[in-house]
Amino acid sequence: MPEPTVPPGVGPHNGRELELMLQGDKSMALFAAEPGMDADDIGDAGFAPFVDEGRILKFTQIVPKTSVEERCYCLPTEEWRCKLSLLISRMCRSGEAIDIFTSNDLARLEGALLGHSKEDVEVFVAHAASRTARAPSSV
Repeated sequence: MPEPTVPPGVGPHNGRELELMLQGDKSMALFAAEPGMDADDIGDAGFAPFVDEGRILKFTQIVPKTSVEERCYCLPTEEWRCKLSLLISRMCRSGEAIDIFTSNDLARLEGALLGHSKEDVEVFVAHAASRTARAPSSV
């Protein structure tokens, strides 16, 4: 069965993060770089000059087990978004977040941190729930 079409509102910022941030329409962008990947591979190649100028801030952390580098970019004064995103990621890896938040909660938090509208986040949550409901059982 073919994958359903992603509804409008799901992933509206993909490939446009830098443009939207420079316009002031997006506060944060998040990328993950596996070992050996460069900025062109993950989509954050254009960010470096703006980080160097201080127009965009960059926060990173390396996931110890996988060596994946989580790269978080934000506008000045929005540092709290990157710090909270990286903290949530760390808590998910340790299992702490799962004790507190549902997967829908985590999707809503990430969507809000990334600057998606509440309506777009809810479309994403509903879409993800419908895909999970259709997933074949692993019994």
